[in-house]
Order: sequence, then structure tokens, then C-alpha cells
Amino acid sequence: MSNKQWERLNEIDRTVRRIHPPGMTDGVHVTIQYFTGFELFNTRPYHNYETWSGGWRVEGHGVKVEMEDLDDAVKVWAQKVKGKGGDA
Repeated sequence: MSNKQWERLNEIDRTVRRIHPPGMTDGVHVTIQYFTGFELFNTRPYHNYETWSGGWRVEGHGVKVEMEDLDDAVKVWAQKVKGKGGDA
């Protein structure tokens, strides 16, 4: 449980806590990783050249999402977990 009031938590923090509230389970339930590589997220139409980029991997509850921006990755991950009948 955070020392901050719910409204003062970052949106990403609130999303993850909604999906997996504290309970009688031990262990890692969600993993968020930042990774880099060549041509990982070259999705913009004006990107007509080879480049290095970074992105985020969010994994938990049997769902894995990889996206360029953390807020988008967490949002899509949460939607997919909810779609599987997960908490939230």
C-alpha cells in the first residue's frame, strides 16, 4: 500500500494496482522492462532510414505487450488482461 493518496499516484501506478491489487499472494506479478535495439519501433511514416530505438515490455497475468512508450504499453496490457477476465 502506498503512502500517497490514490489521486496522487502516477496513472501507470494506478493502472497496475487496479489490475493486481494486494492480496494473499507472494511473488512478481507484473514485470516492466525497458529495452533497446535496432529497428524495434520504426512505425512512423517519415522514418525512411535505419535507426536504433527503445521500448517497453510489460508482462503479467499471461499477457505480454511491447510498445515504444510506457504509458501506451501499460494501457494496452491492462486492456488485454481485462479482456481475459482479469481483475480491474
